[in-house]
Order: sequence, then structure tokens, then C-alpha cells
Amino acid sequence: MATTNTPAMFVKRTVLTNRDLWVRTPTNYDPARAYPVIYQLHGCSDAPTRETNNVPVENQVGEDAIVVRARAAASCWDTSATGVDVPYVDAMMTDVESAFCVDTSKRFLAGYSSGSFMTHLLGCIRGDKFKATVNIAGGQTAPNCTGDPAVLMIHDTNDNTVNISVGIATRDDHIKRNQCAMPATSSPIDPTPCVEYAGCAAGKRVVWCQTAGHDHDRQDAFAAPLFWSFIQANL
Repeated sequence: MATTNTPAMFVKRTVLTNRDLWVRTPTNYDPARAYPVIYQLHGCSDAPTRETNNVPVENQVGEDAIVVRARAAASCWDTSATGVDVPYVDAMMTDVESAFCVDTSKRFLAGYSSGSFMTHLLGCIRGDKFKATVNIAGGQTAPNCTGDPAVLMIHDTNDNTVNISVGIATRDDHIKRNQCAMPATSSPIDPTPCVEYAGCAAGKRVVWCQTAGHDHDRQDAFAAPLFWSFIQANL
């Protein structure tokens, strides 16, 4: 598909005949500059614009990243490694990175709820392709990982949709996969209540932010700047 570009706006593209995605380039997009790219994976929604159900990290990136909104085939992501959405993500990355100037060593995944589950799947079975994943209100990884990106997880103690135990189990899996110190030890970091785990392999940070009182909310005001600061720290 030919490149179309309206700076600072999400512009629709199509892959696999009938699967849509939306690309947002910076206001002063320079086709000679290789940009980090953030692929956003939305939470479940029956709305016709479900791709917008994301933490608005695009409001944080300024001139320094391309942001892509993906769209699941159904209301929620198919988180099976052999399901319909993994080939779509593969096709999306191929399309975006052939049409725009992307630094393919600086790919990131950002997910909320069902999209968070999808980031953990892709961070495993496509882990060699991503520098880091940032996500809120989800969990679960897969066996036979191809890589172990850095990870930032936000999960609310009072989440009544995805129980906090799911996030904790997923966090603990990342701690092992990213070769952090065992027994696991953590130290507080900004912003509160985030902690970072000690001794992880180079470039494989694990940061956990356990909030309270927000249920299954996206927590945009907290999550968006935190997503971007973690991505920046991993550029």
C-alpha cells in the first residue's frame, strides 16, 4: 500500500486485504530519520473505533516516535499463538516499516487489558523483535520464547476484571526470564508506587507498578507519561 502521511494524525492503512491499522507520524516527520515505533494494542471494546481504547502515549512522544494503532479481528485480541491476530501483527510491522522510516532495533509494544495480554504473548513468541513492552491490567506469557524484552507492568490491586494475581504471576515469569536476581528483590523508583527488580540482564529491566483504587481503569494520566518515560529509558 502506498505511503500516506498526515502528520500528528492517525492515518488508516490496510493489510491482509481487510485488516486495518492507523499510523501517526510526528508533526515534523523526517523520512531520512529512523524513528522508534510504538505499536498500540487496545483493550476489549464493541465500539466501531475500538482501536482508540489505548493509553494515549501519542500525547507524550512529541517529535520522537511513530505510533501505530492496531485493531483486533474481534472485540478482544485472539491471544493464541496460532490465532488470527499474530499474522496480522506480523503483516502490520512489515507494512509500517516498509512505508515509514523506522529504527527496527527500537520497536515497542503498548497494551491495555486484552491488549496487555497480547503484548505478553508477542513479547514471548516475537520477543526478539521488541526492545520493551509497556502494559496495564493484563498478564500471561507463553512457553518457548524467542526473546525477553524489558517490561513495565501496571496493575491495580482492586482490578475486578483481571485479578491482580494474574499480573503478579506474569511479573514473576518476567523476573525469571529476564535473569533478575533470585530471590527477587526490588527497590522503589519514581513514580510511586513503582518498583524495579534488581540484577536483571542488560537491557531487560522489569518494573512493576501496583496501584490501588482504580479497578480496571486505563489510568491514562498515570500510565501515559510512565509508558513514554520507560520507552525513552530503553531507546
